[in-house]
Amino acid sequence: MQFNSFAFIFVFLPVVLGGYLLLRRTRWANLFMLLASLYFYGSSAWWYLAPFFLTALLDFVVGQLIEESQDQRYRKRLLIVSIVANLGLLSVFKYTGWLSSDLSAALAHIGISAPIVALALPPAISFYTFQSMSYTIDIYRREFKPYRSVIDYLSFVSFFPHLVAGPIMRARDLLPQLAVTRPLPSAAVVSGALFMILFGLFQKTVLADNFGGIVESIQAMLATKAPLAPGMGLIFAYAFAFQIYCDFAAYSTIARGVARLFGVDLMRNFLTPYFATNPSEFWTRWHISLSSWLRDYLYVPLGGNRGGQLATLRNLMITMLLGGLWHGAGAFFLVWGAYHGLLLVLYRLVPIDEFLIKRFGRVGKAASIVLFFHLVCLGWIFFRTTPEQFLPIMQSIAALPGAVVGTLQDYAGYWRDAWLQPDWVHVTALTFLGTLKGFVSKNWVFVVYAWGLLLFMTPVWVSDYLGWRKQVEFPDLYAVMPWPLRSAVILALLYAIVFFARREANEFIYFAF
Repeated sequence: MQFNSFAFIFVFLPVVLGGYLLLRRTRWANLFMLLASLYFYGSSAWWYLAPFFLTALLDFVVGQLIEESQDQRYRKRLLIVSIVANLGLLSVFKYTGWLSSDLSAALAHIGISAPIVALALPPAISFYTFQSMSYTIDIYRREFKPYRSVIDYLSFVSFFPHLVAGPIMRARDLLPQLAVTRPLPSAAVVSGALFMILFGLFQKTVLADNFGGIVESIQAMLATKAPLAPGMGLIFAYAFAFQIYCDFAAYSTIARGVARLFGVDLMRNFLTPYFATNPSEFWTRWHISLSSWLRDYLYVPLGGNRGGQLATLRNLMITMLLGGLWHGAGAFFLVWGAYHGLLLVLYRLVPIDEFLIKRFGRVGKAASIVLFFHLVCLGWIFFRTTPEQFLPIMQSIAALPGAVVGTLQDYAGYWRDAWLQPDWVHVTALTFLGTLKGFVSKNWVFVVYAWGLLLFMTPVWVSDYLGWRKQVEFPDLYAVMPWPLRSAVILALLYAIVFFARREANEFIYFAF
């Protein structure tokens, strides 16, 4: 079930919220929430519940056994069972198709025919696997004590607002909230939660889905095998950068808003990431729940920054490679992870942002933001494309400066003559407009897409800038808005959804992970 569907907004959510409020003070509340969450997850295909229960119940039992044992070697063996079983199940579903496809292609070169084994990927398996696995790891580390109620535990793993695409919550943060009777949320909390849901729907249906339309159009151009027009590769990179951000942030924002209606606080998963000046800052602002998970359960156990600079750089590369592999099965996901690992290494060895800020102050900080944003956009090209599409996109980007220079050269004589005229200001303005018209006529495809991109980029930059100044997300500013401004923003969001939202209920990107 999709957050951006009428079935969820007008049927599922009101029914579940009403049922929860009726049962809130009874021992049936969590059972009701569990059944609702299982329906939310399994309604599209009930077999999805099989790997979910296998993962969750295994870790519930293992957690109990680890807590009860005083034998450190036995506790460690139990933890290994949990990790191997979780990662093994995840790998079977996520990587079998990719590996069997590559193996089949390799064997075909030597005349051997091998079948491709393709398994349907259960939505959210990457998310609930990491969430459930952190439960047993925290118990093993004696940082958390297991709960005895299997209903409470399953409610934690399956809590529907964040089940499918995060944030990845730790048991110590979420389970205590779910295992108790929660007070009714105040009117202010409900108002803020509804605004989060509305803003998330705006991010998804108006912004992410329209950016996605641009991305799909350019990929359709690539499918024709004809060369892309100059600059279209840059449009592609920008459009996907904003699509994946608005799409994923929308899910997290809606999840936080829905959870607050049930008296539950979920962690923030994004914090204006495109205003980061370096890769370390970016990963504290982007998909925060995953980056903190990888830090605590992979980077630190590998040694973190405790073994000297070379060991630290090695640990960063391993962490980012596995982070790329977590996102998907394919060589370019590994390349994307390695690329971000190299950025972390580069900025540790050569702190470009520190130099720019120290040398040029605010201008240097702005430059470091712009520079790193474009480095991130380059990474998104790896993330979204195939090896066959990558080269045409890069060729299109490389051709844009030539197209601009070519237009200026065509009109160079007019520019020279304009400055020699008595009324040079007026003539120069006309010459500029003529040059612009010439560029548009020769590169009209790029100009049309650039205009559409700019239209949808503007609200993202404005809302994120306002949040960035206060070090919060834009929906968090709702609490401090005067009521006239609140009303205006709400009306603007509603009208934008009515007039600019794409009508089809597009699936959230991270459902595939």
